[in-house]
Amino acid sequence: MHVRTYNYRHAESILNANFRLKKEIERILEQLQLETSAPARRMETCSLHRQIQRAFLRRQWQGEVLVSPRTAHRHRFDVYKERVAVEIELSHRERLYRDYLRFVMAEAEDRIDLGMIIVLDENAPAGNGSKWGGVPRLEDVEDDLKMLHAAITVPIWVVALS
Repeated sequence: MHVRTYNYRHAESILNANFRLKKEIERILEQLQLETSAPARRMETCSLHRQIQRAFLRRQWQGEVLVSPRTAHRHRFDVYKERVAVEIELSHRERLYRDYLRFVMAEAEDRIDLGMIIVLDENAPAGNGSKWGGVPRLEDVEDDLKMLHAAITVPIWVVALS
């Protein structure tokens, strides 16, 4: 699995402080086996989402963890471990804004040290056509975070898979 990253507000340096966890994340991502056959290219992004989430769950990450007890079960992280919250965003670019807000809420409640967003790279084996239309890319997150720099203070490590 090929990985490109974007480091926002020193997220990777913070993750390096827990080097064991960073290496665990890297191993999970490296070992992902996204199908590359023609039928797999038509695979639903929700299936890819589940595949990535399960890879983390097999390594004892918690799934669907509440962002805050005050969110009344409406907001959950896809996976969470040791103050690192991961959002897997493969379907719609607009959902990135929900992810940013989840990270901001969790940081305000001192529940995370950093957030991580996983997206598919332009050359990933699955998607829904035309360079994926509204599917978020690494460059989209990078542009958003540069524009929202004053509002989003939580460190975020963005990983694009292909």
